[in-house]
Amino acid sequence: MIKFLYKYIASIVLLITVLLGSLNIEILGKQISYYINLQLILIYLFKITNPNLNFGKGFYLFLISVVNDTLNGLFFGTSAILYFIVFAVAAFQSSIKLRSIFLSEWISFGASLILAYLVFFGLIKLSGEDVILSSISINFVLTLIGYPVFWFLIVNIFLKNVNR
Repeated sequence: MIKFLYKYIASIVLLITVLLGSLNIEILGKQISYYINLQLILIYLFKITNPNLNFGKGFYLFLISVVNDTLNGLFFGTSAILYFIVFAVAAFQSSIKLRSIFLSEWISFGASLILAYLVFFGLIKLSGEDVILSSISINFVLTLIGYPVFWFLIVNIFLKNVNR
């Protein structure tokens, strides 16, 4: 049972965060997803810490994105594009690294976020909805700042005993 959990911890945690992110849990009158995008952090971190992870050749990421789009009222495929951008950058970063250097991983994560949020901005603009730059900016900054916290938790607590 424990071996199963270690093997699928990334998928299980990602599904739980998508489901919890869709709940109406508010901080200062806004949903948690307004402040931070945990799914992007988790996708990047799990891929960096386990270079062999492929989320079922991307099929699981797509299913999770459909669930996220449905629960949060986004156009189908919006989350999938963002997830795959972050996953692709993490896959590239994990393939070129010789050892784990936190700062280079964090900078790479920031680059993937910039690319993902630019695409997200473009998709919102193309859909004709109003674009609120302040909410996208707040989410970007807090997601980037939240990366070290979740990196510490995942690397030192969850994955400490996992054979890589």
